[in-house]
Amino acid sequence: MVSGGTALHTLEAGGLLRSYRLHVPDTLNAEKAAPLVFVFHGSGDSGYGVESFSRFDEIADREGFIAVYPDSESKNWNDGREVSGIRSQRDKVDDVGFTGDMIATISKAHKIDPKRIYAAGFSNGAIFAQLLGAQMAAQFAAIAAVSGGIAEPLAPKFNPSVPVSVFIIHGTKDPMVPYAGGDVDYHDNGRIISTVDTVKMWTQRDGFTAKPETGTLADLDPDDHCRVQWTRWMKGKMDTEVLLFAIEGGGHTWPGGPQFLPVSIIGHVCRDFDAAEAISDFFKKHPKP
Repeated sequence: MVSGGTALHTLEAGGLLRSYRLHVPDTLNAEKAAPLVFVFHGSGDSGYGVESFSRFDEIADREGFIAVYPDSESKNWNDGREVSGIRSQRDKVDDVGFTGDMIATISKAHKIDPKRIYAAGFSNGAIFAQLLGAQMAAQFAAIAAVSGGIAEPLAPKFNPSVPVSVFIIHGTKDPMVPYAGGDVDYHDNGRIISTVDTVKMWTQRDGFTAKPETGTLADLDPDDHCRVQWTRWMKGKMDTEVLLFAIEGGGHTWPGGPQFLPVSIIGHVCRDFDAAEAISDFFKKHPKP
C-alpha cells in the first residue's frame, strides 16, 4: 500500500503503545522496493520535531525513500547510558525491539528493500543510532550520528555482528555531548566515549587497512564560526565506509538547521553543509552487499 504525505501510526511493542510518524512520498513506485530511513529525535523532542527541523521529507520525496520519525517513551531513548534519572533507561524500555517491530510492520504495508534500511539521529537519538548499529548490524546498512557518540557502558560490549557503514557528525565545541567524551549535558545524564574512540571502534570492526583520506569542506558561511574537517575510511569489510565530519567550533546543533536555542547554551550551527542532504548521500552509496 502506498499513500502520500506523513501519517501518525501506533503499534504495541514491549507491552507499551508506541507511535511513529511515517512519510511516504506521493511518487513512490509501489512495484519497486524502497529504502527505509529512520530519523531519531533528541532528548525532550518528538518525531514531529525532528521531522520539522531535519527536512528529510523533501529529500525523501526527491530520492524515493520512506522516512520514519519514531517517538520515544517519555521523550528519551534508551540509548545505553543506563541513567537512573531517565525513565526509559531506568525502566529498560526496549527501544531496539520497538525498532525491529517498526521495520516488520512497515514492511507489511510497503515494499521495503531489506538491503537499504538506515538509521540517523540527533543527540540522544544519535547515541541510540550508535546502539542500533551495534545491536542490529544485520538489519541496518548504515547509520549516521549527529552530536552523539557511543554510550560508555556499551563500549566494553561493542560487538556488531557484521560491518556497518557509519557517518559521524560532531561539533568540537559541543557543550551537551562532548566531542572529547565524558558527562552528557554536564552531569547526571550518563557518559559517552570520545568521538575519536567511537570512530576507532567502528574502523576496527569494519576492518580498514588503508590510511584514511582527509580534507576540509569549503567555508560557505564565514560568519558561522565553524569549519568542517573530514576524514574518510574506504573499502572496509563488506565495502563499508566510515566518514567523520569534525566541525571545528560547532556546537550541539544540526548543521544547516535552526539555531533552536541561543549560542550561549548550545553553541554555533554550521552552515557549510546540510546534514540531511549529506546523510542521504552517504546512505545512498551504502546498501548492504
